[in-house]
Amino acid sequence: MKARNIVLPAVLILAFAALSPVRALAETLAWDAVTTYTDGSSIGSTPVTYTAVWSTSSSLASPATLAASISATSTAFSIATAGMPRGSTVYFGVRATVNGVTSSYSSAMAWAVPAIAPTLTPSSPTNLRLQ
Repeated sequence: MKARNIVLPAVLILAFAALSPVRALAETLAWDAVTTYTDGSSIGSTPVTYTAVWSTSSSLASPATLAASISATSTAFSIATAGMPRGSTVYFGVRATVNGVTSSYSSAMAWAVPAIAPTLTPSSPTNLRLQ
């Protein structure tokens, strides 16, 4: 009986651990909102949209789009869906658009893409019974 008192809580702890994600399958790129023009004057309440890209080049040559014309200051993405090469370095950039005028890209931010995709393990069956 004592062994069952120890084993059952251990099994429950492992089951809950399997249900909680060890590593998120989506990553999030975030940036500060653009509030001024290049001359320092305020954008005010004029809508600003953003385009976020990634490239294998630090100069952001031939960028792939993560998000386009969004008003949010972050975007979630999947490494696999975006087509990022695992085990390499990619560079992110974001540009703003106000009244149809687009800024240059932000300074490129380097990121080492994880070499190995996280493996999801299915939960163990529960509620075993004889019928």
